[in-house]
Amino acid sequence: MYDSRMSDAWTHETERYRYANREDIPAFAELLSDPEVDRWLWFTPMSLDAVREYFGPLLDRQAKERAAGETPRTAVFTVEALNGEFLGHGAVVGVEASPNGYEIGFQLMRKAWGRGVGTRLGQFLCAYAIELCDAYRIEGGCLEGNTGSATLLQKLGLQLEGTRPGYRLKAGIRHTELCFGSEVHRLDTAALRRVADATGLSSQ
Repeated sequence: MYDSRMSDAWTHETERYRYANREDIPAFAELLSDPEVDRWLWFTPMSLDAVREYFGPLLDRQAKERAAGETPRTAVFTVEALNGEFLGHGAVVGVEASPNGYEIGFQLMRKAWGRGVGTRLGQFLCAYAIELCDAYRIEGGCLEGNTGSATLLQKLGLQLEGTRPGYRLKAGIRHTELCFGSEVHRLDTAALRRVADATGLSSQ
């Protein structure tokens, strides 16, 4: 029987999502160095060395967990067009203080904006959290003013649950963080199951 937990990659319409590895780090660094991407991320800018220092251990642990037949606690994905063109990355991260709670995150190259890539990625990340991680709750956040990410999170069914005024510090300026989330049973689980079936996340 097909076991989606052992898969390396999944396809959703026009994109492919695969577990990231260290070879993806230069592409991650290029993405995070784009000023239009950087302006909405509290943890950037990051040099190539800084990106390698941050992502390297995560990717090594992910590879180790997968080699042991486990679903990674923090899953980092590379997003590609079907021709292999790099489009961005996404992640599903376990929330330590929330049993079966998972946070989704994503950054995309500018060339991927406005094409539905983010929506499809968000659907995949939610479906992954539900199908492979048994998520009870899904959350995500962005800086106030980042209407693109806020709209996407709401499109996924996550509700604005609160704000954290001055929570993030970037270039000496305090920014408000918007916090979105939902219990899984309040999401459009039928639509997410269709995504899981289409991508092969659900066991066939």
